[in-house]
Amino acid sequence: MDFPNAQLPELTPLKNSFAVDDVENDLRNLFIDLFESLMAQSAFDLNVIGVGHLGSMDLIRKLVNVDGLALIDGEREETATRYLYKAWKSRNKNGRGFHFLATYLQLLFPNGYAIEQMAQTKAGTYPNQLSPLLRADSTKFSTSRVRIAIDSSKTTWENIDKMAPILSSIIPARLILYFAMLTTWRKTNYIGATMLSGSTTVVYPAASQPTEWENITRIGAAMIGISTNTIYPKTS
Repeated sequence: MDFPNAQLPELTPLKNSFAVDDVENDLRNLFIDLFESLMAQSAFDLNVIGVGHLGSMDLIRKLVNVDGLALIDGEREETATRYLYKAWKSRNKNGRGFHFLATYLQLLFPNGYAIEQMAQTKAGTYPNQLSPLLRADSTKFSTSRVRIAIDSSKTTWENIDKMAPILSSIIPARLILYFAMLTTWRKTNYIGATMLSGSTTVVYPAASQPTEWENITRIGAAMIGISTNTIYPKTS
């Protein structure tokens, strides 16, 4: 249910009514049990039929199918369907346009679509040289073509075919929709840095020639450090 505290009808007045004897009490309880198991859901949906998005998911699916809307099954199906149907019924019947189209696509493919009205090159053959109107210059003119690009990782052509009729009914009749698969990728730049760290140690023993060794360590970092240490043994 769309209500935070929605409850099915429970026939509370009947439960609290007076029963003359055990037979009447059993019949009353039997009727209440049958109502709650077989009719309570239908009674609830009947009470909200005028605002169908408040009803059960079964009611929403029926109303959506009657109106010709199409949704793709998924984790967000219930929330998306309720919002979509509410927006569909609340829209201005004479105001078809891109706003509801964008709402519909956002519910189906969150941040995975693009809507672009297309422009045609004046010197070209229509509609073979189309490009987005947003980037058009004086060499192009606006057309009735609208391209919907959908992220290829979020849908298939089969699903697009199911959605095409309803999407076309959302926008003004003079506009023509066509579809494209949108492929996205991320480019990551890696910046490397190195550090050279070395040390030279000279030890002078008390009664021998100096002994010298060198230890060099190379690791990745963004610093260069070199140190030289000389160690003298304690004199007597």
